[in-house]
Amino acid sequence: MTVYRDLAQFGLPLVTPAQPAFASLVQDIESRPEPFGSWPVRNIGNAAVLLNETGNAIIGISFAWTHTSATGHLDRSHFSNLGSSMQLDVLTGRSAVTQDLGTFILPGSKRLITERGMFGNNLDVLGREQTGGGGGYIGAGGGGLRRGPEEEIVAIELALDLAILEDGRCVGPDEVGLFDSLVADLELIRNTAQEAETELRNGASAGRVFEMLRPLAQHTHSRQIQHRSRSPFARFFADMGIRQLVNHDSSAVATWLETQAQPSRLRLHKIS
Repeated sequence: MTVYRDLAQFGLPLVTPAQPAFASLVQDIESRPEPFGSWPVRNIGNAAVLLNETGNAIIGISFAWTHTSATGHLDRSHFSNLGSSMQLDVLTGRSAVTQDLGTFILPGSKRLITERGMFGNNLDVLGREQTGGGGGYIGAGGGGLRRGPEEEIVAIELALDLAILEDGRCVGPDEVGLFDSLVADLELIRNTAQEAETELRNGASAGRVFEMLRPLAQHTHSRQIQHRSRSPFARFFADMGIRQLVNHDSSAVATWLETQAQPSRLRLHKIS
């Protein structure tokens, strides 16, 4: 038995295999070329199709699979598609959502959510010419404990956990705490950028700025908690900052840091 928990009240329903529309929706998704070749999708009896009926692009989404064994053991796997510097630029208000292949889930688009991840792209709402034949693409990665082959599974649940919309709404139960992690990382980025810019303009060396960025490059891994989702953006910021130090002079780096330190024009707010 599979139980589905969607966010239909926010315009994010899941179409399940028991519903008549499921097969045609899956066929449409599979007919649209993936950016890196066709990914085989097997064993989709427990899968679901996510419809974006919010009227907004989805900047990021997370979902979780839970398998319950006959002995009562719970095996949870959490997935998130947060993984792009373009998403970070939108979350900080420095750029708008792009109409590309799949960095964001555009209004009206759909995705197939399986136990292996998320599949599909925006070609169901955009023509190939509108994406320039390419553009960004993000699936959904994740992980968790894996059950042994000898365990009998008696119940499966797919739950949408958090969706971050382009108007700033963050909807869903967020049982893994991704919203708090994301907000904390964005604040950490702003504070670190402001401090590093000030020191650099006051004559600090590139080595000093590197030492300020290095803990953030390790940030995601050092505070990893089992079954908790972490934002990747502090690490992204640190990686970009280190590249700035390698490729540009102090004045250009300070200017880049100044842009990173600006308050966000997008107000993220949680709605459960």
